[in-house]
Amino acid sequence: MKASTEMEDVEKLEKYVNDPFFEKGHFWLKFRQIILTIISWIFVVVPVYWTLSATVFVNKNFMRTVWSYAEGRDIFYSYGHFFIIAFIVLAIVTILFTLHNNHYTKQHVKKITNYDEKRLMARRNAIKDFYTEEFGEVNNRRNNVRYYSVSPQQNLDVDTIDKIYKQFEETK
Repeated sequence: MKASTEMEDVEKLEKYVNDPFFEKGHFWLKFRQIILTIISWIFVVVPVYWTLSATVFVNKNFMRTVWSYAEGRDIFYSYGHFFIIAFIVLAIVTILFTLHNNHYTKQHVKKITNYDEKRLMARRNAIKDFYTEEFGEVNNRRNNVRYYSVSPQQNLDVDTIDKIYKQFEETK
């Protein structure tokens, strides 16, 4: 039974996933994609070789340099210094902002009450009273009833709770 379910899942996936590269045939597609992949890797490797041979391995005999102008090395190393300094500055700024944010959260956000607790408890009691009136006692509803069918008269309108809160605000 489980094997047939797995086969059905595979068949469902095969409806949505189609890759002709891995199917039989499609020689020109495979040829074109392999050539394109090789050319793309050449575009990645050549600049790396060019940069490393002219800067890091300039005095080594095992690697032929493509260019050996001193200006190119100066530019490379000045960019290196720039990126190191930029990384250090960004790391310091990030750490400082994180510490500031953590301090603000601990000292201000968690200590400031964003709501009126008395009002919240009163609204909670108003909604509990409504639910008790509409659906019965809480303990009976939660502990003793295993299946509960809501009659059409007990269905709530979309704005019922808003109306209860408005009535509560008016009587307050």
